[in-house]
Amino acid sequence: MIKFTKTIFKQVIIISLITLFLLEIVSYGLVKKGIISNGLPPWVTLHADKDFAHWHPKNITFDNIKTFCWESKITYNNMGMRSVEDINTAKTKKRVGLLGDSMIENIELSDGQDIGSKVKKKLPDYEILNFSARGTGLADQTIIYKKLIKKFDLDYLFLFIHHNDFINNSVNGNARYHHRRFDVIDNKIIEIPKNKVLLEQYNSSLKHFIRNYSIKLKNFNIYKLYLHTKSLSKVKKQKPNQKVIKAKNYYKEFFQKNKLIYEHISSSFMSEINPDTKLFVIQNLQPLHFTANKILNEEKLFLKEKIYPFYKTIWKNNNFIDPTNEAKSYIKDNNLLYPYFSWKCGDMHYNIEGSEFMSSLVANIVNKN
Repeated sequence: MIKFTKTIFKQVIIISLITLFLLEIVSYGLVKKGIISNGLPPWVTLHADKDFAHWHPKNITFDNIKTFCWESKITYNNMGMRSVEDINTAKTKKRVGLLGDSMIENIELSDGQDIGSKVKKKLPDYEILNFSARGTGLADQTIIYKKLIKKFDLDYLFLFIHHNDFINNSVNGNARYHHRRFDVIDNKIIEIPKNKVLLEQYNSSLKHFIRNYSIKLKNFNIYKLYLHTKSLSKVKKQKPNQKVIKAKNYYKEFFQKNKLIYEHISSSFMSEINPDTKLFVIQNLQPLHFTANKILNEEKLFLKEKIYPFYKTIWKNNNFIDPTNEAKSYIKDNNLLYPYFSWKCGDMHYNIEGSEFMSSLVANIVNKN
């Protein structure tokens, strides 16, 4: 019986290896034919997290994250932070922390070219820690600060704010079940409990195993086939003949409510900041900052005339920096073409010029202080 069991086990292993080998050959052919992508989609680098809303896998390098617009190589360290170097909580140098969303995580640029890497090159006597994560709002970043950043005893913290922070944690905006979500009921700010059922489903033993161990196959073509098949299954699940719903202008329509929510969130964030840490709040740049008002659509004009001035009021006592004028000089001096700090293909995240400008801004502030 034991001998028979061993024989069956060997046969299963051999058949499985042969099947995987054949699938890898087929996948390679599909990649070469252009039927499936030869790169990995950006979402493989990001997981819903019960603490941080979104966070990254640890100790991993993605060699070919790719979209129609750009391709990059990105690394996450032992803490899941964007960095090629691991970090310990024990402090050996002065520390500069970067905190923001996708703009500062900057996966559009490869290791060494991203904002965090460039700040490190410009401030070699400092330890640079990039705690930014795509898809997070200020309320989520407050938790990242409280549960992760605080223990690193930062000397400087740069909080980068973006217009979508205004709605990222609002029930009337971009918030999803894994984000912190807030509403205003009877003139009171109410935090809506996270959907524990969906989080438990997402973090089920099976899904956790598939998510964390399939990613180890990232350099194989068979993994690209798996991702392609998964994306097709998502398309099939969509209901046919769905009505196209006109997108609402969430900034304008829910301005008063979201204004109250953001005031509450920003106050909560400030209550967590270590008083020994020098905080600087920097407004992220977008093409609309350099565009004539008459050319902007209603939503973008509202952002420029209402949201950003509101941010300036909220953060005026916290070393708030609007780098628009300085950026205009940089654009002129370097003969940059529109959209200047963003990608010409339409992606609004920072390109190499944006990375250079924003990293220099951080380095100059540190050197002056």
